[in-house]
Amino acid sequence: MKKSIILALLLYPAVTFAAVPVEITAKKVKGNINTSVEATGRVVVKYKDVVIEGDRATYNRETGIIRVWGNVTVEEKPALLHCKELIYNLKTKRALLTDVEGYLSPTDRIKAKEIRRVSEKVWIAYDGEYTPCTRNTCPDWSVTAKKFRILLGESFSGKWVAFRVKEIPILVSPYLSGPIQRKRESGFLFPRFGYISKDGFVYKQPFYIVLGRSADLTLTYEKRTLNGNGLAGELRYVLGKKNRGDFSYYQLNRKEGKDWRFDFYHNYNPSDYLYAKANVNIVSSRAYYVNSANFNVEEQTQLYTKSTVTGSKLWERAILNVNSTYFRYLIGSTNTAYQQVPNVNFYLMDTPVPGTPLTFNFSSDITYFYREAGGSGYRLNAIPSLRIVRWLGIVKNTSKLSYLLTSYQQGGSRHIWEFKNTAETNRFFWIRNYSLSLNPKLTFFYRENKNQESNPFFDLTDRLAGERILTPELETFIYSPEGRIARISLSSDYSLTKKWKNSTFDLDLSPLNWINMRETLQYLPSEGKLVFSNTHLSLNLPLQINVWTNYYKQALPEGITYLRWGTSFPINRYLSFSYQQRYDLKFREDRERQYSLKLNRGCWNGTISYRWIKNYNNTIDYQIILKINLMKLGSYGYKLTGKKE
Repeated sequence: MKKSIILALLLYPAVTFAAVPVEITAKKVKGNINTSVEATGRVVVKYKDVVIEGDRATYNRETGIIRVWGNVTVEEKPALLHCKELIYNLKTKRALLTDVEGYLSPTDRIKAKEIRRVSEKVWIAYDGEYTPCTRNTCPDWSVTAKKFRILLGESFSGKWVAFRVKEIPILVSPYLSGPIQRKRESGFLFPRFGYISKDGFVYKQPFYIVLGRSADLTLTYEKRTLNGNGLAGELRYVLGKKNRGDFSYYQLNRKEGKDWRFDFYHNYNPSDYLYAKANVNIVSSRAYYVNSANFNVEEQTQLYTKSTVTGSKLWERAILNVNSTYFRYLIGSTNTAYQQVPNVNFYLMDTPVPGTPLTFNFSSDITYFYREAGGSGYRLNAIPSLRIVRWLGIVKNTSKLSYLLTSYQQGGSRHIWEFKNTAETNRFFWIRNYSLSLNPKLTFFYRENKNQESNPFFDLTDRLAGERILTPELETFIYSPEGRIARISLSSDYSLTKKWKNSTFDLDLSPLNWINMRETLQYLPSEGKLVFSNTHLSLNLPLQINVWTNYYKQALPEGITYLRWGTSFPINRYLSFSYQQRYDLKFREDRERQYSLKLNRGCWNGTISYRWIKNYNNTIDYQIILKINLMKLGSYGYKLTGKKE
């Protein structure tokens, strides 16, 4: 046995150093085990989680430095590198590698003349090429630089970096970095490009500024070759783990004038019982959306911008809310609607009344209203309520009696009684492998009728008509062994004085896992017609093909009726196509079409789309967008917008 061990050591000896857990295995090992050794022939060095292989190696026990050269492979998961020579300090884990190629992580591919490892996370490459593309020998894209810094699995940054597609240099930037950095650095970011038919080519150059541990700023200069230039700034800050926000301002200067937009957002949420939010959005005029090449139809047609500040404090049985709302109108200078600055609401949740089956709750609010066109005042509401819940067999009956007392700064006061009673139950049935849940509900609501013409009109709650309404409802769920296949809801309001008021039908049906149908209908008996319909059908077919259609009708007040349909399907493993169209059934003409191609290569993905919208004045707005998202570099786009008469 002893000879066999000696023979094995001679043929394939291994040396272990007790002070530092290093194991060196090679065909031949010589030297003093207490000072240094030299190994040749299929050398394998193991140190903790590091495995190094090469043709030759030397190791100095006192310094902890090992040198390996000749077909060197270094594996320290997730890194796997091949190099010509490695000098590694096993004590500090600092290393120097020459003629390197390999992976620092599954998404960090590196090739460099020389790499210095500063720590487990920080690597510095010289005359190097970096890319997150890992599929091909020739990557889809890469960046090269004389020197750049890599945070393993997180980001990279460098100065005078060349961006290359395949092997072709496309762009040189004085500074380039990935979006996530442990140590943020000020400098130029990757520029943005675009084209607007009436303003020419658009060039945007952002500059990133670090303002400390918890704040940073991005300034952007925009140049339009035919008409105008722009300036933008975005400030981000963190005041605490649950206390942060950001400011942004954009100004566009054109021959026709100046357009601007200001946004502010702040969130403070120290606990589940306290939060505060501010969301401010102001634009100079509606022209801002057009001149900034915005293609959002809803924004271009909205009448105002809305800014809100809200806060809430929760106790065991009470809630305090403070809200302020400001509307800035985009058309005209006479703001006729009232602003609510502020609105304070206090709500006491259901509290048992001792010795009775009743519970008591109390809701109150005070609001100050004003408008720039003139008029102001406050309103105070107080609504005490008594509630009783009784079980009548399988039926749960809830009755609530409320008293609304309102006091106005101008206009006197009002006091109105309200009563609401709800009876509901839940029944569950089995039909072979299927189950059915029936949830009927019957609600009666009463509000006394009082003349309120003398009350000021601040909002809709200042005109409360007398009501006696009976609302039957039925909600049904159908389940199969695989899960829910249908939800059906039907409700209707019956006025004891004006007969049927409104009926609503909702359906969500998925009889098979590849088909889904959603339907919403609203019928107005007093008008004798269907006032709203929204039907959506979606089919997920084999080969990842999706087909959908949507019928939408809104009779009042706009009188809109259109049919939308679309499809999406993969062309190959990387490329997919989607199409959608909107047809105006009222005027019998196309209103909107959009074609999109999406490409996903893993380390980058992109979309090119063409979209046009036909307006009611027969003009056509069109938009072509090319958007590319590069892993660790962010998103970049090219936009062309225009109008056809």
